[in-house]
Amino acid sequence: MNLSRVLIAASVSACGAFSAHALTIDVVEYSEASYNSIYGSGSGILEGFETHGATYGQGEVANGFSTSVGTFSTLGGIGSGGTVSGLPGNSGSMLALREGNVFGRENLSPNGSWFLDSNDTWGLSWDVALAGGKAFDKLTFALSDGSDAGGFLRITAGGESHELRTDRRLSDGNVRLVTINFGAPTKTAGISLANYTALGGDVARRNDGFSIDAIQVAAVPLPPSILLLGGALFSLGFVTHRRRKAAA
Repeated sequence: MNLSRVLIAASVSACGAFSAHALTIDVVEYSEASYNSIYGSGSGILEGFETHGATYGQGEVANGFSTSVGTFSTLGGIGSGGTVSGLPGNSGSMLALREGNVFGRENLSPNGSWFLDSNDTWGLSWDVALAGGKAFDKLTFALSDGSDAGGFLRITAGGESHELRTDRRLSDGNVRLVTINFGAPTKTAGISLANYTALGGDVARRNDGFSIDAIQVAAVPLPPSILLLGGALFSLGFVTHRRRKAAA
């Protein structure tokens, strides 16, 4: 097979490796013991907000709050519930770093103490991205205290969605383990956790706070086809350079 054919084959294979596959969102009852046993295993990139908490302390964070697994922003709305009034200087318009127990929300990372709180806003958006442009194919996180005060919390990613509750309110301080499987490697993803006034509705609701913590994003190595493409491109450049040098 000549070099041009190698390039074509590698390009086609690489495109296929990163093409869209079915995305799934699974939500189950959280088991601390079982999740802690896999937290930090494999090639997962972890985020428990411990470094951020130690650096900034309790309080609101700006939109585009940067972490090891991407950036977080509020979906809007200004909270006015007990979550907001319980933190000095809290405007209720941004997400917040917290520790301890806040109306049923608490740290869920092994040996940690911090978590990211929706701060009674409409919810949060998460632009998932890893350092160095690493690809990932799955992520898992713990979600606590959602849909216990009247709101319908909806998890959305890649055109798929999952309603946290479909009928009566969930219990105060409930914890769910959320797994989003992208079906194929990707380098970016947009995820929203949004509160609505009704099941399947589109009217946002505030003052039904929740938290996110113990995040694990499964980084994946570059597929062999990508490495083949890189090697082929390098070889092509090298051959072209030698031919130009010989013709000079």
